Amino acid sequence: MTGRGREGKIKVLFVIGLLGWGGTERVVVRILRRLDRARFRPVLLLIEKRGSFLAEVPDDVPILDCGRHAAGGRLAWMRNFVGFLGREMPDVMVSFLWFPNVAAVLARYLSGVPCRLILSERSTIDGSREGFATELARRAAIRLLYGAADRIVPNSDALGRQFVERFGIPARKVAVMPNPVDIETIAALARGAREPSPGVDAAPVIVGMGRLARVKGFDLLIRAMAEVRFRARLMLIGEGPEEGALRDLAGRLGVSERVAFAGFHANPYPVLANASVFVLPSRYEGFPNALVEAMALGLPCVASRCPTGPEEIVADGVNGLLAPVEDPQGLAAAINRLLEDAPLRDRLGRAARERARAYDAATMVRRFETLLEEVNA
Repeated sequence: MTGRGREGKIKVLFVIGLLGWGGTERVVVRILRRLDRARFRPVLLLIEKRGSFLAEVPDDVPILDCGRHAAGGRLAWMRNFVGFLGREMPDVMVSFLWFPNVAAVLARYLSGVPCRLILSERSTIDGSREGFATELARRAAIRLLYGAADRIVPNSDALGRQFVERFGIPARKVAVMPNPVDIETIAALARGAREPSPGVDAAPVIVGMGRLARVKGFDLLIRAMAEVRFRARLMLIGEGPEEGALRDLAGRLGVSERVAFAGFHANPYPVLANASVFVLPSRYEGFPNALVEAMALGLPCVASRCPTGPEEIVADGVNGLLAPVEDPQGLAAAINRLLEDAPLRDRLGRAARERARAYDAATMVRRFETLLEEVNA
């Protein structure tokens, strides 16, 4: 017997590695906040209890810590996972990202708990560059273990096709679910205290936002800045391992005075709302939250045609502009086009705001709740 109590609610165990500042972590928190408590009892299991989003987990959601990297041996965290699963007896377990997905499959097998299992993948498999060992392990896990899941939830149609066409996952098991974007909250936060742009006066502001890692392509955006014809400045919101290299690149290209590294912003939305252009220069994605958040604020956007996500969100010339992946000149051309054409910026910004409504959290979480009920049934 699983964990449904006398109140008849479906008990859902959410599993993720940690709650650092990232798109997937933000999605998990948004689902936890909005999940209907009259029908579901959520519990959160972290392989490692740390991260900036911990404070945003709702107070009524228990947090279980497997204690990875803590004392007790290298596999103690997995024993803890198995023990938690046996104690909690959820009706449905939902895990996010490939490593927690592998742990969830193994923990369910080892515990013997007959819960339903949903594995959520958040980034392209084809075209990703996460290091040979990581990619090899991820692909092996998908081939060997993902078939045990009751559903696999990618966040884009293109990623869903990869599971079916490349890995032979039955199409009936694949349920595409775009990331929920809390448009109402974003708009309210954007109306809050205006955060000044460091060192920016009347110059147009171009914003890039995300983890400062190679996958996000901010080096391409800095190279593009060397070819932007206008007296514009670039603000990069985020932190990550590539910050030093990006600063060095800006110096070598002679654009240091035009590039501001703003670091992590708990509330980046006033900056976005006051910007002229948003750019997503990624080499690959899953579903880019930052792009939809910028669109929700009516910001004209440029995105690379990277796998996967942007081409499903942005219709080129209709609600944004698309540029070739790995192409600083293409990014610069799109940015110049927007900066020199105010009517185009206004038209694309209005259309972007309308397009973002398709991903509103209220709608997406309702779809997720329906999936949970279907799987549990």
